[in-house]
Amino acid sequence: MPPVRRLAHVCLGTFDLERLIAFYGSLMEARVIHEFVNPAGERYGVLLTVAPGTFLELFNEQDPESRSGRGLFRHLCFEVEDIEATAAHVRTLGLAAEVKRGRTDRTLQFTIADPDGTPVEFHQYDSQCVQFPYV
Repeated sequence: MPPVRRLAHVCLGTFDLERLIAFYGSLMEARVIHEFVNPAGERYGVLLTVAPGTFLELFNEQDPESRSGRGLFRHLCFEVEDIEATAAHVRTLGLAAEVKRGRTDRTLQFTIADPDGTPVEFHQYDSQCVQFPYV
């Protein structure tokens, strides 16, 4: 497998998005660099920059227990240098890996599940994604 560059982000669910944005903003001067907005124009999540190349995703949750018992934890994400080569390697392990762009943040990505069911996402940043200027 091509080498992993770093942990790209951690994704957390919350019952109070504004409270968590304020907390991480105060704690480590994290700031919103992208808002996830649904077709009705409602913000349901944000992407915070915490440090160069380090991000935190926060999403509103309605029922955290419905997420396969993971509570408010949503997934791990690793940045890779070559998303297509990584996907090809994952496929050799018998796992499905479909590279696509994030709907609103435009990041090249795919997600698999570990043996316990934890989603593991892989990202490659390029000039089309919102994180690129911060990496």
